[in-house]
Amino acid sequence: MKAMILGFAAAAVIALGTAAVLNAMGHSTAERYSSTSVRL
Repeated sequence: MKAMILGFAAAAVIALGTAAVLNAMGHSTAERYSSTSVRL
């Protein structure tokens, strides 16, 4: 049970860290697929 909880916690930390890194790099869909003629 302890290993499963640690696995869930590790997956959550990895997912949140990856999302933060990708947002910092500008890989959001709003930034990738917008241009001067697109209003978001």
